[in-house]
Amino acid sequence: MYFKPSSGDTEIVAEREFLQKTTFKDKFEVVWNFRAPDILETHEKEDKTIADSIHWRTTGNNKYKNSRNKDYLSKSIEAYTKSIAFAPVGSSELSLAYANRSAALFKARLYQDCLLDIERAIKAGYPDHLKTKLFIRQSLCFKALNPNSRLEGCISNANAIQWLPDLLKSYPNYNLEGEYLKMMNQLEKPRDIIKFSPEIKNKNSIIAGGSDAIELKRINDNNQHIVATRDIKSGEFIYLSEPFATALCAELRFTNCWHCCRQTWAGIPCDQCPNVVFCSPKCKVSAWSEYHDIECLVLGELLKPNEIDLEYLLAIKILSKAINSAGGLIELKRKVDNVKDNDEMILTNGILDVNTIDNFNRLDYLKATSIDCSFEITITVVWIVTFFGKMTNIFGRKTSLKDLIKDKSKYQQILILGDLLLRYTMIVNRNAQFLQGEEKDLVWLHVNIPFCKLIKKSCDPNVYWVFSDSNVGFYASKPIKQGEPILLNVVSSYHLTTKVDRYTVIGLTNDDPVPCKCTACVENWPTIDFLPSFQSLRLPIRIKEEMSRIMLKLEVIKTILCNGDTRKLLTIKDSLHRMNDKIHQYITRPCIEKSKLHLALRGFYCKLLEVHHTLE
Repeated sequence: MYFKPSSGDTEIVAEREFLQKTTFKDKFEVVWNFRAPDILETHEKEDKTIADSIHWRTTGNNKYKNSRNKDYLSKSIEAYTKSIAFAPVGSSELSLAYANRSAALFKARLYQDCLLDIERAIKAGYPDHLKTKLFIRQSLCFKALNPNSRLEGCISNANAIQWLPDLLKSYPNYNLEGEYLKMMNQLEKPRDIIKFSPEIKNKNSIIAGGSDAIELKRINDNNQHIVATRDIKSGEFIYLSEPFATALCAELRFTNCWHCCRQTWAGIPCDQCPNVVFCSPKCKVSAWSEYHDIECLVLGELLKPNEIDLEYLLAIKILSKAINSAGGLIELKRKVDNVKDNDEMILTNGILDVNTIDNFNRLDYLKATSIDCSFEITITVVWIVTFFGKMTNIFGRKTSLKDLIKDKSKYQQILILGDLLLRYTMIVNRNAQFLQGEEKDLVWLHVNIPFCKLIKKSCDPNVYWVFSDSNVGFYASKPIKQGEPILLNVVSSYHLTTKVDRYTVIGLTNDDPVPCKCTACVENWPTIDFLPSFQSLRLPIRIKEEMSRIMLKLEVIKTILCNGDTRKLLTIKDSLHRMNDKIHQYITRPCIEKSKLHLALRGFYCKLLEVHHTLE
């Protein structure tokens, strides 16, 4: 963020006044009046440029040539995607970037994606004197995908011959037949990409995305929660739906769809900004109509410093989505003000869809009086609001920061936007989940899952969530009996974190001296390092022998988990679930073996449903 330095005394006074305020609007107003005049004017939004597109295409060429690096294909495709994102619409650079990426996709044996890029390159005006090479590549893709079909390949070959005279003017020694045979000899089978796609076999008639294994219950304090309608086995998915909103980290913005987070090797760009890509025209259109038409204008400037955290990007996306849904800033404020604390989620035409704006606004949030609603966070919100004023028409027209501060007629609208953005940031901080990559401290994405509001919290959870392709899924992490509540952990499970550490984290957002009253906390169950073995428990010899066999099998499974090969992982899925069901059937008390199986099951889904993979 870019601010003029302020005097220490002035800041102390502002912070003192800030702490005395009890509403988001009043807290934002204090910080706006204190800090907005000190924000430095910065460059306008980042635009697509030919120079940037050429830079990234050249980078892609260099990566592609360096085949000694095992990830050279992944890196070259990502660089070509950036070249596509930065290429102005209608420019020749766009067609060249698509064509170059198609070559890398061809080499990676991603022939279907390669065909998409060839078609895009041609539609974008690919130069006539290079079309022959493109059509040869197209012909070979058709042959690789369907060796028995000749029609598409013949058409591509005819097109290659049609443009050959133009090619020979620039490359007189080019041998069409020899080049075709050379590439034909190098042709391999399409890359076998195996994906695990969870499914809900029997859908719930009331809960959108839910299975028939769950139902919505109410208790006396007007609190909704989910319970099991029948016995649920380990690994069964009870809920599967698109998340309400997601925000990708900078490392994935050109490898994963900005809308659904699905990995894409053939991403298509936003027409207006160079900051994000989408996996399909459908996602591109959906994103624009829901929220990207607003956030597109501010993203470039906010992403530049690489200082803005994912929770702010998620809050901005949600705010943009909410404004579009409500029909404007004032209309949204009116809707939010009508929501009362602890309001239940609402059913529409008898169906509970947790992913509506109205139900999002009913999520719990960190109050303005909590320590989480800090002076520093509010400064960031002030900074973001100035970009909305400068880059969008949210206040009626775009205006400079200087005029925005001077224009008293916009003051109330500024306060409303700040109020809403601060509130949504607190909703995100309270409700958003995050998915972490294998690299230390790298958070891949933040995701808002309103379904979590309906699940009771426990340090001994019986479900976990995973991000699968473009959906969020909840699966049983151990057998659940009919009538039992569905339980999800707040910060961590007892297997990994002590009660003291859990209370420390939960207590930051809870004034209750006993913030969690689950069985694990009440009985103060120890972590995996201090749990007894099943061998020390009073169990029949037959059960102990079977348990020993299960644990030997688990050691074999661990080697497969470390490898992470999707095909092999799928071969152990059912065995892992059966082992988990059996150990919970035999042993009701915590023991180190139950915890080991618990962690193995979580590790299994983390490996199986990674957000991002490289091509080797």
